[in-house]
Amino acid sequence: MEIALSNGDELKTWVIAVAGNIFLIVLAVRAIGHYAKREWGELLAHFMAGVVVAGFVYASDSTKGMLTAIWNKVAGGA
Repeated sequence: MEIALSNGDELKTWVIAVAGNIFLIVLAVRAIGHYAKREWGELLAHFMAGVVVAGFVYASDSTKGMLTAIWNKVAGGA
């Protein structure tokens, strides 16, 4: 009987999705608090952080590729 070993991709995907969604929930709750207090700068910062986190959670490969391309342009890598 042969048992297939996983390389961890499924676990990585699951952990990123769960952790990312928890982080997005925390950001949303805090953003509501900033909105209620009319703290517009903090609200905008939470929104931008949420966009970055959502990019990593829902499109991690695309986001990684984009950040790698930007780094290569900045650092002059190949």
